[in-house]
Amino acid sequence: MLRNALAEVRFHPTRYVATLIAIAISIGFMVGVSVFIRSQSSALGQQQSLVTSKADVVVDVGSSEADPDSVTSAIKEVRGVAAAEPTAQTTQPLENGDHAVQANVYGLPSSPFRWAGLATGDWPTSSDQITLSTDAASKLGVEVGDQVTIGDTKLTVTGLSDDPGSLFAQTAYMTHDAVAADSSSTTWLVKIDSGADPSAVATAIRDSLKGMAGMPKPGTTSGTLQVTPAADYQREAVTALTGDFDVFKYMLFAFAGIALMVGMIIIFTTFLILLAQRRRQIGLLRAVGASGGQVRGQFFVESVIVGAVGSLLGVGLGVLIALAGCAYTGALDFGLVMPWSELAAEFGIGVLATVLAAFVPSLRATRVAPLEALRPAATVERRRTSIVLVVVSCVLLVAGALLAWQSLRADSWNIAWAMGCAAVLGIAVLVSTPVYVPWVIRGLGLVLRPFGPTAKLSTANAIRNPVRTALTTGVLMLAVGIIVTLQVGASTTQSTVMKLIDENYPVDVTVSTQPQSFNPQTGKVTPAKSAELPGGVADEVEKLPNLKASTTLDGALVTSGATKQKVLVLAGSDIDQISPDVASQVRPGTVLVAGGTAKKGSKLVLTGDRGPVTLTVDRTKALDSSDAMLVSVSDLNKLSSSTVPAAVWGTMSDRTDMARTMAPIAEIMQSHPELAVGGGAFIAGILEQVLKVLLVVMTALFGVAVIIALIGVANTLGLSVLERGRESALLRAMGMQRNSLRLMLFFEAVQMAMAAVIVGVLCGSFFAWIGIRSIFKMAGTSTAVTFSVDWTTTIGLVLVCFLAASLASVLPGRRAALATPTEALAEE
Repeated sequence: MLRNALAEVRFHPTRYVATLIAIAISIGFMVGVSVFIRSQSSALGQQQSLVTSKADVVVDVGSSEADPDSVTSAIKEVRGVAAAEPTAQTTQPLENGDHAVQANVYGLPSSPFRWAGLATGDWPTSSDQITLSTDAASKLGVEVGDQVTIGDTKLTVTGLSDDPGSLFAQTAYMTHDAVAADSSSTTWLVKIDSGADPSAVATAIRDSLKGMAGMPKPGTTSGTLQVTPAADYQREAVTALTGDFDVFKYMLFAFAGIALMVGMIIIFTTFLILLAQRRRQIGLLRAVGASGGQVRGQFFVESVIVGAVGSLLGVGLGVLIALAGCAYTGALDFGLVMPWSELAAEFGIGVLATVLAAFVPSLRATRVAPLEALRPAATVERRRTSIVLVVVSCVLLVAGALLAWQSLRADSWNIAWAMGCAAVLGIAVLVSTPVYVPWVIRGLGLVLRPFGPTAKLSTANAIRNPVRTALTTGVLMLAVGIIVTLQVGASTTQSTVMKLIDENYPVDVTVSTQPQSFNPQTGKVTPAKSAELPGGVADEVEKLPNLKASTTLDGALVTSGATKQKVLVLAGSDIDQISPDVASQVRPGTVLVAGGTAKKGSKLVLTGDRGPVTLTVDRTKALDSSDAMLVSVSDLNKLSSSTVPAAVWGTMSDRTDMARTMAPIAEIMQSHPELAVGGGAFIAGILEQVLKVLLVVMTALFGVAVIIALIGVANTLGLSVLERGRESALLRAMGMQRNSLRLMLFFEAVQMAMAAVIVGVLCGSFFAWIGIRSIFKMAGTSTAVTFSVDWTTTIGLVLVCFLAASLASVLPGRRAALATPTEALAEE
């Protein structure tokens, strides 16, 4: 039987093409996720620890108030220390005309600690010079000798470094003193003597520093004194990022599991129809003495071979996917990480999935008696729908409904309940296809009835073999359902998250006066003399690049409550241009305050030059500080007789492109340190960027689902038409014309496709809704889920599957129509 199995695979490889592709794509997606996530997390960990990559020991003084020079001297006095210096790092927007990037600017380390080399030019030697990474220079469009700006400071590019490129951050170098002036370092790099033990030197440094005045106690948490060998420090950085990325990996594995499930169904249906086609071969084997176990053994070997080959192809495909992804993000410069244990497990999953999917079809095929298998296959299946199947389907539907109810009401494990609901209801819908699909097709047949007897015959032909119709429709239904689930889930997530971002960060940029300002150089608090913005500030804000709209708010300085604390009260008539949600909160008799300033619903007395006004407290996220409050224009006029322009609020065109806007804002802050600059654009932009990355991932999942769906649909419908060669030949022998036969098969495919699309769209929309609802409920947000459908994408994807179903039936049908009836009716 082993020899027979090998011969079947060797001489009939085309039978297994669809199975090989399905399992290769499913396993390839899983392997790609594993390799990419491990490589990306390792690269980010190495990138994060670049500063320490040439050090032997790393010292983190945490919340130390000790003098930095004293710390450096104390470290250098420890026996075994060859060199020591503090690090300096800041994040700044770099500009060149219309080009801007956000960069990690490092104070140039001395030669022993320098991790990068020069690609061209020289390192900076003065505070007006900068060296850029090659990637940063390319994005800014500059070369050696050109200038870039940080705020209003112009810097000359003296060289380009060979730092690896990155999708997430750019790299630049200035002199150590220039960077240290804008940042406070808590990390020291230490180089030890040749032959010295890093652990012993680290212990000695810790003992030397722990008694220093202002130094925190030694520990392992943030804020404490930590002295560790550099290798351990870097390993912890990589491990921490790997743990964070594992969450993302497991989320993607959920979609990989869906892809694998679709692949298993395709394998199942493929083997079921292939074994039906080999019915006479199985009968001959049984007739010459082969037992059912031996025949099943042959099919087991065939499934193992196909699973192994498909999984091996999937591993190769997954590595290529990860290679492309890492090249795009820049992680490839740090090397591809191959998690061999995970790859071996995924290879095994592919083989096991193939064997399990092929088991039931092989068991069913070998239970047929030899003489019955040698007879011509029946063209009509007369078995009635099993009562057991109906009962099982009803039980699963009830169980799925209970899980859905639990996911919506529970306070924890909502996602688990929703996934259980989707799994149970999905199985119920697929298992019960022989029950309801014929009825759906009967209904669709009424629509096609005006097309004549051929259309009517196609309806009867589709429903007289419910199991075959259910298999064909089920694959397409599953494909459409998954595609719609992913698409609706992505669209709903995008609309809901954008709404959530707008609620939490309703105003992108705010520039306003302050009732009092703090001078960090003198340590003194200076009360404001006026609420009015300095001249020209409003015009500068309105001219900010990437600004979509702005409005100026009037204000006045008043006292608040019994404490008589000075606060800035603002009011504006055009707030709805910036944030309609905030504008809807502004009402006469209400004062909006920042969270935690006062209890919502309480009464607050504000006193201006016109006397006290009592207002009801409400909260808003448009304000960053308790020093500012928002009231209606009428209430502001009741408080003060001399209101002045006190703030400018703006909204951005693209919050993910804040680098161009940060530089002019920095200039405003440098020119007017007494002003308060706030807004949620920066954080909102980061969240939107993360959302965009997730949507890119979802788009890739669309592609995976579509490819697997097309393979399954084409394979199942094509094999189904070929299986009915005798049936088609009988119709031709009875006088049916070739065009009529092709048209009949086309109408049949159309009805099955429409039935699958209807059920798939309904189920997919529900699964997406329940999934997103459970995710946001588990996250604890009160934002209502905004159900959204990208109709263009959804209709396009459904049409692709619909056309694939039609073509998959028409092309084999053309072959059947061209065959000679007597030849097709001949015994094999």
